[in-house]
Amino acid sequence: MKKHLFLFTIGPVQSFISQTRKTQDLYAVSKLLSELINSAIQEFEKACGKVIFPNEKLKSKPNRFLGEIETDNPQDIGKKIEDNLKDKFKSIAEDIFKKQFQNKTKPSYFYEQIKDFLQIFWVALEYDEKNYTKKYKEIEQFLGAIKNVKIFQQLNNGKGEIGRKCSLCGERNAIFYKKTSNNKKPAYIQNDSIELNKNELTFGEGLCAVCFTKRFYEKEHFPSTAGIATMDWLCKIDNGKIESYKNYFNNFDEQLFYEENLDEKYLKKYHYFKDDDSLKKAKQKLKEFYDIKTDKNKDKKLGKPSKYYALVMLDGDHIGKWLSGEFLEDKINLKEFHHKVSEKLGTYSKEVKKIIDDKQKGKLVYAGGDDVMAFVNIANLNNIMRELRDNFPKFDEIKNNSNEKIVKEGITSTASAGIVIAHYKTPLSEVLKWARKMEKAEAKDKGGRNAFAIAVLKHSGEIQKTIWKWKINKTWVIDTLKELVNELNNDNEGFSNNFIKNLNFEFSKLGEIDNDKLVETELKRLLYRSSKISGDKDNKKKKVNEWTNKLISLYYEAKSIENFFSFLNIADFLVRRTKQ
Repeated sequence: MKKHLFLFTIGPVQSFISQTRKTQDLYAVSKLLSELINSAIQEFEKACGKVIFPNEKLKSKPNRFLGEIETDNPQDIGKKIEDNLKDKFKSIAEDIFKKQFQNKTKPSYFYEQIKDFLQIFWVALEYDEKNYTKKYKEIEQFLGAIKNVKIFQQLNNGKGEIGRKCSLCGERNAIFYKKTSNNKKPAYIQNDSIELNKNELTFGEGLCAVCFTKRFYEKEHFPSTAGIATMDWLCKIDNGKIESYKNYFNNFDEQLFYEENLDEKYLKKYHYFKDDDSLKKAKQKLKEFYDIKTDKNKDKKLGKPSKYYALVMLDGDHIGKWLSGEFLEDKINLKEFHHKVSEKLGTYSKEVKKIIDDKQKGKLVYAGGDDVMAFVNIANLNNIMRELRDNFPKFDEIKNNSNEKIVKEGITSTASAGIVIAHYKTPLSEVLKWARKMEKAEAKDKGGRNAFAIAVLKHSGEIQKTIWKWKINKTWVIDTLKELVNELNNDNEGFSNNFIKNLNFEFSKLGEIDNDKLVETELKRLLYRSSKISGDKDNKKKKVNEWTNKLISLYYEAKSIENFFSFLNIADFLVRRTKQ
């Protein structure tokens, strides 16, 4: 039998992710895609195939795998895996339907919507150990060419679907629905659609079979955006008191820790309202939470929780070039290198989970090797960003089985990240769009890779964004951001934010600045004026000089004064949104 390389991928991924309105949906999509690719891998291994990439340690696997198999009929194996995967998705959808409706008849289009959803592509290419590098490059090119050929499957014998579209994807007809707030069936819903009287749906919402499967697939609880935003705040309250507070509502979401949402109309709309007396007691209990003393010496109150959270997306740079062997001295070692890269990424995914998953820090959506997505509490954002980048695998340190260096001199593995800080009520689809933009268009393209880009989407509509290399002159920029936040938070020896406000006010009117010395002089003067150190002039002068040097070094590397000011403004924003 002949040896073949086998490359397999499933989709659509980006549209499946972007068409989510809840964090629970997003997590379910990740789990569902991971289960499907695991199923495909298992079928491949049943046929005696050996997976090269990804590593088995990966819990959240990417949507593709590369393997090798000895067979004279690779097309039969590929077709069998494809058919079994479609059956698997159909079986998942059917099981979910049965759990929700037991013996009810499925609506028309249910199976058509399910069977035509997955986009499955695979390529098998004969090879031997001597031409692995060449054949790997070819198989990637072939897969890319196949994916560029768009094949459209029309429903209803080419006539398409006429009627109300799904509230999530907007592509397929809604065949499950929830009545409107005035107890009416939504307009243009087909006759055999099924009513879903579930709290997971809002009034008048309709779902297609695919989005229905996504919405009800994963029952493991995933925090809402409000849940992420309040994580650090909740850790300072006795858990028994929190559980008692939850009893004042039917169902619960952390957005009920914000007094603005304790409104009868709002609570009824989202199925939280219990009765008038419970609402009255909830308002009183919430006020007690806000008034909890957290510092006996200063009589400091806990205050209200932040309304902002962060979505972090990190992605390895030039992964395609690494896997193609472009950075290797001896490309004959490519297959061996693939195994070692796969192993490193598997280890990294476990480290990522430890870094992020914590009741106070955040929640991981997926870590698919070099690709990470996570929701993060902004009080912990700087530390998590540093750890994610610092722990990213060093492919350049990989050696062959003879313990010899195989990566070209001067080449190092890097990663870029896009971070969006958003209000908990900002539509999740908008946050996802911005996160992808900050990672790809800003950090990788404008930042030149090995960079991070942060965007703050304020509830007012204002947007601040800044782009930086991870390190400047061997100093972590993210550490400088953290230190600046601490200084602005330091009521005894730190700085007030007046120097940031005054810098913005003074230089915004000047346009392009030709005299860098002017910026340095004014920065130093304003830092001195905003210093909170009193009495000790030598210490004050020393600290002002230290921070002038730190910030002016950033200014020279900022590429634009707007980018520099955005960095300062985002630091100020983080202080104001995390300060109790």
